Amino acid sequence: MVFACGLRRVAMFGSVAVAGLLAACGSSFFEEPVIPACPRAFLPSDTASLTEFNGAGRDLTDVIVQADFDGYNGNCAYDLDDKVVEILISPVILAELGPAATNRNASLQYFVALKDPDGNFIEKSVFDVALVFPNNLNLVRYRDEEVTLKLPLDDVWAGPDYEIYLGFQMSRDQLDYNRRLGGN
Repeated sequence: MVFACGLRRVAMFGSVAVAGLLAACGSSFFEEPVIPACPRAFLPSDTASLTEFNGAGRDLTDVIVQADFDGYNGNCAYDLDDKVVEILISPVILAELGPAATNRNASLQYFVALKDPDGNFIEKSVFDVALVFPNNLNLVRYRDEEVTLKLPLDDVWAGPDYEIYLGFQMSRDQLDYNRRLGGN
């Protein structure tokens, strides 16, 4: 038996049920099933932005590309019989070419990581993003295809205790730059 959780954006991941789910579950004469909430998703501030510079300079004129997460869409579905939660997440990225860009393309990477209830990261996947800026625009909005995580659980009620983290995959210098900028 598979049930889907609702769709949320940016702050929390999923709700227990939505009207469409209730209609799909059958007649209103039956008691509606209780299903666990979706795991929560987080976008840490130190990995939510990425600035790529052209060498050692850190001036605005040295920026090749600046990218920020503009949120994400996501949902989950529980298979109560097989004790699996399938998590779907689709990040949205805004990117702007800087004055130091030498062409109309940029390559970035982002990650999706899963943390267990004990605070251990148990899975991390890195995804490539190839951006192409039209000739008349220096700003693009990119929405990636859904990333799917399948989480087997001994107890499906532990699903909400897991956490999902998204962010840009970056170098130590880029992370330090973000932390200095944000005061983290």
